[in-house]
Parts: sequence; C-alpha cells; structure tokens
Amino acid sequence: MSEPSPGDELADRYVLREEIGRGGFGVVWSADDRESGGMVALKHPNYEGSTPDELVEKYFERETDILEEIREAGEHDNIMSYYGREEGFGMPFLVVELIEGAELGEVVREDGPITDPDEVREIGIGICDALSFLHDHDIIYRDLKPDNIMLNGARDPKLLDFTTAKGTVTSDDIPSFTGNVTSQPVQGSTGDSTVPGEFKPPELNRDAEQRQGPWSDVYSIGKLLCFLQVGWVPDDDSVAPSQFGVDGADYLDEIVRNATQHDHADRYSNASMLKTALEDRDATMPSQATLEWLGRGEKWRISPGDTIGRKTEDGPRPSIMLADGRHTALSAVHCRFVTDEDSGWRVVDTSLNGTYISKHDEQEWRLLLSETGRERQRQAGESIPSDPDASAALEPGDVVALVSPSYPERFYFRFSQ
Repeated sequence: MSEPSPGDELADRYVLREEIGRGGFGVVWSADDRESGGMVALKHPNYEGSTPDELVEKYFERETDILEEIREAGEHDNIMSYYGREEGFGMPFLVVELIEGAELGEVVREDGPITDPDEVREIGIGICDALSFLHDHDIIYRDLKPDNIMLNGARDPKLLDFTTAKGTVTSDDIPSFTGNVTSQPVQGSTGDSTVPGEFKPPELNRDAEQRQGPWSDVYSIGKLLCFLQVGWVPDDDSVAPSQFGVDGADYLDEIVRNATQHDHADRYSNASMLKTALEDRDATMPSQATLEWLGRGEKWRISPGDTIGRKTEDGPRPSIMLADGRHTALSAVHCRFVTDEDSGWRVVDTSLNGTYISKHDEQEWRLLLSETGRERQRQAGESIPSDPDASAALEPGDVVALVSPSYPERFYFRFSQ
C-alpha cells in the first residue's frame, strides 16, 4: 500500500486536493466529489506513524462501525455526516463531511477565551445536543477535546473523530428467550481512550475503579466549558472558571463545577441533563428515583436518561450493569428511564426480548417491546401482541421485569421516588 498524493483519484469519483490532518491513527484529505460537485473529507489509516498497524486498523474499523450506527440512527446536525466507505491505494477510506471552519482549540488559542456567557452557553448546548444523541443511541464518545470539535461559519459546533467511541454489541450476541434458554458466557468490560489528561475523566485512566458511561462525556464537556472561558484548563477535578479570575455567569460556574466532580455519581449522569441545565440557566441537579432489586436488597438512585442492562465485553455501559451469565437474554442496554414534560417518570424498552411492567401485584404484566425487538421476535416466529408499546408511565410501587417474568434469572425491580 502507498499513501495518495494531491490530484490522485479514488473510486473514479473523488479527486484528492490536500492533506488537512494527520494523527496517530488516521490521515485526512480534502477532495472534490465529481458526482455531486461539492467537496468531502477522506480519511484513511495512518500506517506511516509510530502506532502498530493492527492497532491502527482496530481503531479505523471501530470508527467505521460507529459512523454507520450514527447514520442508521438518523444522523445529527452537530455531528459530521458520514457518506460511506471506499477502497483505494491498498487501504480503506471513510468519506465524510468536509466542515468549513476552525477547530475549537484553534479558535480559543488565536482569538482568546470567549467572554460572552451566552455564546459559551450556546456552544455548550450544541455539544450537549450531539452527545445526547450519542447517549440516546448507547454510544459513549470518550475523546472529547477542543481539537475534536469544529466551529462552522455560524459558530455551531460539529463533533469529529470517532476513533475511540464505544458503541453497541450486535444483536446476534443476544439469544431470544422464549422459555427455552441457551447459555453464553458473560464477558468483562475493557476500554481505552486518547483524550488528553486535562479533559480526561478519572474513570478513563488505566486501572480506574469507576466505570465508564455517559457521565464520562459529561466530565469532558464541563472541562470544555471551562476551557472556552479561561483559555486553558487544569488537570484537576471540581473546577470552575471563577477560580481563574473569570467574571462570568454564576450558573455557568456551578454547572462546570457539577460536571467535573471526581465521583461520577456527583455529576450530571448524561449529556441530556447537562443540556437542560444550560438551557434553563440552572445548575440544580434534577430529581432522582429509586430502583430496588427485589430479592437481592440492592438499590440504585437513577436520574433521567439512566439505563439498565447486561455487562458486555465491548458494548455500551449501562448506568446499572448486571451479570446475566447463565442465559444472556438481557440486552446490553435493556431499558431507559426518562421523565416527560410534566416531570413524570417513564420506562422505555430498548431491548430485543422486552421489558414487563406490573402495577404493584406482580400478577398481571404488560409487555413493552422496542421496534427492533418486535422485528426480532417476528423473525423468530414468536407470538407477541400486534402492536406493543415501547414505553410506559411509572408510578411508585410499580415493578419492572427485564426479559420475561418466567425468565430463570429474577430481574425484578421496584420503582419508587
């Protein structure tokens, strides 16, 4: 294989202009798209760097998978668009949106810190919106730093580079449960990240005791909000712009402090919660509820957006991670707990085998099943209601059962506030 040069063609469609970026894992070119008449960015693995080829290829394939998941989920205005994959020069290329603008880090380094709290807030909301989209689709970004965000001409942020993002496990990894069970081993969680130390949450450090999750991205967003106002950020927890002489908005100060707590339980649990705080100009942490694992005595406090699911080797990290070693019919992210406009709680099924709700008595059960789960069950020839809901309102005392009440493992959880 050999790297291309300016003027070379890829797939009889793209004419390479110039190299615009080079990192440890990839090289990015601007290119003319002769079919559309516009321009795109082309990214190929960096085989000429110091990183071993097998690791470069691992990260490249991971980014491809994540970008395809994002495209299948409908894409997002604050995330670079993915157009497809091509082969040329003996290696793969990703075809993505070419964003006209400057990296966030470059903007702050050249123009200085942003002194207008409203502009900081708007950029923060855009970043949170992108991360909320990822979290809602069970993707953790894990590499949030100024150089991975572009500001376009309208000063809207665009998220780039999904090399170290963590996404979902495939549906083939999850057996159907119909009363006859199969056995698969539960696998442990591993993780890696290239985010710089000052933006890296404690749980991304090697041998960290805390688990990674959406709250990990929240920490990095908090550090970015501090960076925007100060021009740099310390490698420390619980920071606030006012500590460095910034006379800004008090609510922004408290939001940054909450987001950058060392213990993830003290932060906003996901980007949606942080976005709400910015939109409302109110740093107050949202109300929580409680899940009690019946028969086990374990309890968890949950926040809007939190999830529960099965421990997997390389899938998403649900807020509550359960071992399902004997039968593995739990999905990696089985269901999500959210609040509506009236602050009422709801449970949303995101699984392949369903979530069941009982109103207090554990005798009558209502099936909730995601669209993906409905398709999976029909393909397997299972009998399910013609059009089951995917979500339901929750009241104190309701019991949530993961998979089926007849499942050999008793995953019953009582909801309370």
